[in-house]
Amino acid sequence: MAPSQEEVLDLFSQLAKQETQKNFFAQVRDDVNWWIVGSTPMSRTYTSKQDFQNATLEILNKKVLGQPLCMRVVNVVAGKDQAVGELEAIDATCRNGLEYPMRYCWVLHFDDDGKIDRVRAYLDTELLSKAIAQNS
Repeated sequence: MAPSQEEVLDLFSQLAKQETQKNFFAQVRDDVNWWIVGSTPMSRTYTSKQDFQNATLEILNKKVLGQPLCMRVVNVVAGKDQAVGELEAIDATCRNGLEYPMRYCWVLHFDDDGKIDRVRAYLDTELLSKAIAQNS
């Protein structure tokens, strides 16, 4: 059963603090299909939660950003088995001092058990490419 709009808002809100992000990812299936738009070094389709986390969040948090990425919810729309979250990075700065005012749009699909089985992620690909190039 798909979550309500209020439940989706709460789910996305877990991304605001490093210590609660695990709650968001607990609702993501291990075999999630996670696609990132564009032609950045991180743009591709990931076929597992672990692959996505290792190739994106681990790199951003350990090599690119000065502090781990946290995101606040700007807007959420939910209905049936899908939800869209508009997110923004909270006070993010790269290791070299480059500001990282990233905005994200994540389109989620929920399976019959209410777990996230598919994500389509849209973001500022130019900013991401620049941040990676200057901080890797």
